[in-house]
Amino acid sequence: MKKYVILFFVFLLSLSSFAQKPKSRAALESDKKKNLQKIAQVKKILNETQKEKQNTLGHIKAINQQIENQQNKIDLALEDIELIKVEMVEIQKAQSDLFKQLNALQTEYSATIYRESKNSNKLTKMGFLFSSGSLSELFLRYKYLEQYTENRKHQLLQIKKIGEMLKQRQRTLLQKKITQQNLINIVKIEAKSLEALREKQDLIVKDLNNKEKDLKGELEKSKAALASLNSVISNAIEKEQKARKVPASRKEKQIEIEEREKKILGDRESKKAVVKEAETGSKPNRISSKNFGASKARLPWPVDGFVSDKFGVKNHPVLKGLKIDNNGIDIQSSPNAAVRAVFEGVVLDISQIPGLNNVVAIQHGDYYTVYANLDNVNVSINQQVSLQQQIGTVAYKDGSPEINFQIWHNFSKLNPEPWLGSK
Repeated sequence: MKKYVILFFVFLLSLSSFAQKPKSRAALESDKKKNLQKIAQVKKILNETQKEKQNTLGHIKAINQQIENQQNKIDLALEDIELIKVEMVEIQKAQSDLFKQLNALQTEYSATIYRESKNSNKLTKMGFLFSSGSLSELFLRYKYLEQYTENRKHQLLQIKKIGEMLKQRQRTLLQKKITQQNLINIVKIEAKSLEALREKQDLIVKDLNNKEKDLKGELEKSKAALASLNSVISNAIEKEQKARKVPASRKEKQIEIEEREKKILGDRESKKAVVKEAETGSKPNRISSKNFGASKARLPWPVDGFVSDKFGVKNHPVLKGLKIDNNGIDIQSSPNAAVRAVFEGVVLDISQIPGLNNVVAIQHGDYYTVYANLDNVNVSINQQVSLQQQIGTVAYKDGSPEINFQIWHNFSKLNPEPWLGSK
């Protein structure tokens, strides 16, 4: 195992030599902080549901997320090492420039002292002053001596200042070298932790493979549940949109005009929010725009947790050769966690679907959010809901507390992750 870890570490370091230009120090530290928060989130949920997670699909999905976060931690440490290399080169260049300045100043100051020592044998300062031919010349000679003295003082101060700057650069460079070595040691330790997680993953997958028949049965039930969910939501949207499309009349035209005015107003409010954000440098706590489409990357999370299954088609976490599809994302959470509306709207539909428990769909104009696998529901159809209003609690799925969250634009399913803001 040790040999494998060492080889793995060497491989990671070799990749770093081909890395692109490192990101800024602020961006890197921000990414490291966010990744640590993700690691803490997964650990917290695993600790809360450890008994229920033994050898289940939910457990393996949580382990997979741990592995991804751990790999990110190593990658960010390697980026940090590369960034320190760049910073050290910049410090060394600054040192070299300072050495040149210091040498030039010292040479100039030595020449000044030498000239002064030679001239002092010939003529004193007082003699220099009183050998003037007139009062104006005396004044000019006095100013010259005054400037000469100030120049010497300035030279000494510059030499002292640059000397201190050089010492500071040397201290910084030494600290960077220590930090770099510490990071290399951290990468070695984290690589071992990653290997331990992979071994744990292999054991769980091996155990679950012994239940292949059961897993395939669960997969078929899951596909049927998702198909039912897709049908229920599509029918609800179609019914709602047909209800809006009454025969052409003066009333319909008035409604269209009002809708256009609302959209224009929403766009204006959205632009104001963007301008305000650019001016203040901060994002508002609430989504001020009534336009759902203008809220991308700013929606709150529907439940506190982590993404355990991403949007789209991917390999089954256990069964080789089988694909699974997700019209939204799965979010693992804590038992009995509150599920909240990500945007204000009207409850379009509430259904019970075998395999997904309770499902709530909320309409936001031409957009719809879907919250599947709720243990209970706190809202009713046609009810107006506010931003972050609780609509239910999370139910168990695949041995873990987990919801399926979807965003639809009319009948198109969108990847919800880019819509969610940072926690």
